[in-house]
Parts: sequence; C-alpha cells; structure tokens
Amino acid sequence: VTLVPKSSLPPPPPPQATLVPRSFLDPAAMERSFTAASFQPPVVDPAGANPSRYPSWVLLDSIAYLADRDNATTVKGRASTGHEFKVSFCLADPPAVSYFCVHFPGISIQEVCTTEPRVVSSADDLVLLCFAFKTNPPSTDEDSQHLEYFVYKAAPGGKHTIRPVPCSPAYKHSWHAAIVPREGDNFLVADLSPNGEDLGHYNLHIFSSETNEWSTKHLQLQAPISDVLPRDLPSQIDKVITLGESMVGWVDLWRGIVVCDVLEKDPILCFLPLPKADFDLHRESRARQVRDVIGFPNGFINFVEIEHCVRWLTVVRKSTSTDIIYDAELLNHDDMDVTDDQPYYEPAGWKIRTMLRSIFWNYWHKSHIVHVDEVSAFPPAPSKLHHHLWNGKDNKWTLGNLKTTSFPTFSVYSGNVVYLVSKVESQEEDTLLVGVDIGKKKLEVIDQYCCGRSISFDPIPLLCVAIVKKWEVTEPYCGGRSTSFDPISCAFSEYLNTTPSPRHGFLLLCFCSQNSRKRICQTSSELILPHDT
Repeated sequence: VTLVPKSSLPPPPPPQATLVPRSFLDPAAMERSFTAASFQPPVVDPAGANPSRYPSWVLLDSIAYLADRDNATTVKGRASTGHEFKVSFCLADPPAVSYFCVHFPGISIQEVCTTEPRVVSSADDLVLLCFAFKTNPPSTDEDSQHLEYFVYKAAPGGKHTIRPVPCSPAYKHSWHAAIVPREGDNFLVADLSPNGEDLGHYNLHIFSSETNEWSTKHLQLQAPISDVLPRDLPSQIDKVITLGESMVGWVDLWRGIVVCDVLEKDPILCFLPLPKADFDLHRESRARQVRDVIGFPNGFINFVEIEHCVRWLTVVRKSTSTDIIYDAELLNHDDMDVTDDQPYYEPAGWKIRTMLRSIFWNYWHKSHIVHVDEVSAFPPAPSKLHHHLWNGKDNKWTLGNLKTTSFPTFSVYSGNVVYLVSKVESQEEDTLLVGVDIGKKKLEVIDQYCCGRSISFDPIPLLCVAIVKKWEVTEPYCGGRSTSFDPISCAFSEYLNTTPSPRHGFLLLCFCSQNSRKRICQTSSELILPHDT
C-alpha cells in the first residue's frame, strides 16, 4: 500500500450559532469531586533546594494538593463553617511547576469541601484562593456547595497572612474573581456575572477591604466594533487577568476578554475579541489546552496559541498503480478489496502563534509564528532528559520528537518565552516541561514534570480546512483528552524574600497617571449592542 498526499478535502460545515447561557459556565464547578492524585503531592518540596531565596516568579498549579506540608510559607486560616485549615506553598524556579497544599487538621477535607481549593487570581504580593464548602447533603440539590474567598498576602520573615473575604448577600461567589491590590494592605475583589438573559448586560461585584463590604453595579457592554453576535460573547470564564492599577479582564480563551476599570465611579465594560483559531471551529473543546493570555501593568496583553498539524494521506489502489495483473492475484482475496477510500493522516509537528495588543487598540499585532521544525533544540545545559530530543534518523536535536505538546503558558517577565507541557507520546508516563524562546527560535530549558497528577493530551483530527504547499494540512480537532491542569504565572513568591530582586525593565512601562484612568471604550452615545442572531 502506498500513501500519497490527498489533493483535496471537502470544506468544513459553517459554525452553528450558539446563545450565551444564563450564567457563565465554570469548568471547576462541573468537577465537584476529588481526584486521587490530589492526595499525593510530590515527595520533595521544590523550595527545599534553596530555602533562603524564593523565585522571582513561578508557574503555579492552580489546583490544590490535599496534604499537610508545613514550611516557611505556611499560614493558618478559619472558614465561616468554623473549620481551621492550613495553606502551604511549595515554590520552585520555572519551568518546574510550583504547587500548594491545603490541610484541615482533625477532619477529612471530603467532609468539608466538594472539590479541591483553587488559586483563582494573583497580583503583586496577593493570592486569591477559592474554597468550595459543603452546605447541604449532596442529592439533587444543585446548591449543595458555597464558595468562599481567602486572600493570602506574601511577606518575608514569616509575616505572611491569610484573610477571609465575607460572602456577598447579593450574589454567589464564582471561580473567576480577580484580586486588585490597593494602597497599604488594602485590596479589592472583583467578579462579573451575566445579568439575566439580556445580551451584553452584566453585574459587577466588588468587595473592598477598607469598608469590608460588597457592592454590585449593573453594567451594559460597550463594544467599539461594528458587529457582535451572541456566539462571540464569552460563555465561560477560563481565567482573569489584571492590566494595570485597577483594570481587570475576564477571559474566555475561545472568544475574548471583557475588560473593566473597577475603580471608575461609572465603570464601563469593553469587549476585546481574541484571534480566531483555524481549528475547532465550534469552539467546544477546552481552550486552555491550546491557548493562553497574560496581562501586564502597562495595559498590554500577550496571546499564545499552539496548533497541531497533520499530513493527510490516501490509499492508492493496485488497479491504478499496476501495469500487469496476474490471474493468481485476481483470485487472491485481499483485504484491500473491501477497504473504503478513507483518508489517513500522520502528525506533522506543531506551531506556536503569538500576538500582542493594548487595551487601547482596536487590533491585534502579530508577534511570532514558529513551527517546531524551526526551533533549535540544541541542549542549553547538560540534562538526563536530552535523549528525548535526539532524532537518530536525521542525526539532529529536535523538539519534533515531542508529539503531544499543550498548555502554552507565558513567563511573567520574559515576553518571548513560552512554557509547554510535552510528551513523546500522549499516554507516556514521563511528562516534560519545555521553555521555548519563540523570538530567538531556540530551546531555553527542559525539565521533568514532577507533580503527582498525570496529564493526558491527544489531539484528534476532524476535518481539513487548509492545504499548505500541497503537503501540510492545518486542521480542526476536538482538543483531545486532558486531566485538570491549569498552570498560572504569578510573582507573589518574590515578596517572600527579604530583599526583592530588581524588576525587569518592561515593568517600568506601567500606566502613567493620565493613562491609567483613560477609558478604553466609546461614549454611551456610541453604544453597540449584540445582535440576536
């Protein structure tokens, strides 16, 4: 059987229109259970290697491990249920994944919570944690849990603290609130929820530590674009980002970002659409597997996407490729005689796309598009992991050996470095963390993923949408399989050091006073509401 490139494939069906649901979908809320791996944190605390100095930033697994891991970061708290708990952070330099542990002394966490606690936001020295506590016995009651927020404040010399945030009487807490530092030890917690079924209408909920009270404002989306369809508005929140002194963005990684200055007397909501993908046109898979964004204090946003490519192939029949056919062959019942002309595919590597924009722009600017074959994988330092990168057939170092690569994550300080979770095969036990400088097109670092949770990711092709040079076909896929894994970049770890490190240069580009209060949307007279179709 000979395999050759397939010359043409049918076009994809048009995306079906979908309506915005009554409330944002919470991926975490759908998983009201504990995974066995959450009770088995890594044996070694990565911070133990250099306890006198914490990393300037970390890649933090946002889902808690459930264990008693006392160290210099440990702090004790008390929930509204009366239960005491401890939180400990185990921090390491990237690309190693840092993690945190939660422990309830004297009681099983399964008796108290419905799922693992999570870190939902971090800014400066503050970390916002969310716990899902049981309220009623589980059965058919959908409201058998309530969420509580706690604010961890990092400080050197064991002076870190944790503070509970009282529940709001006006709304139920969600998994996508933002922490906003204010003067001194004060802070805001900001959350956004849809207002009924009216398209473009939202409720902004803000907690102030100064007043110890919640407030709610009804806001209407203002979009400086000519046409917004319901299916293009956020239907679930994947993460929240901070973009300056008081600017917050709620991110649907498939659709876009709802941005708001939460300190404005009359705040305005603005919608920033994200670049559309050339795959998963229905936007139904978990976007975090292949996409991420990060916000900076100067109002800029970095977007990254990893796309898996395949080569489509088809079977060439003997009847069309053979000049002479013997009688014996005609009487031989070959399985190929009953085989349909189904297309075949083989992996053709992956490529990374990054784009940049300011919240004050009405466009995205292309930064880099890099295929794995363009990345120099020459080992930056000796490592026992380098055998994964050696291609004996072509006699060269290559990242192309890493067939399943996912969860792209930006560095806090180095805008061109993207961290990836990789495996040689999708079900292989060894998981690698790879840092790639996409500006220089070279491997920066490679390390072993040592956290206890297994990660499975396997892109599954569905239908061709483009043919490149008659060989390479970029095509949609359903996102494959994945366990719950969501590393976030945060810099609170730096504040645990007695002497903080100097900030990197680009952070000096923070909002100046005249720009920090600048509106990012048009006036109310230019309000554009979404269409109903």
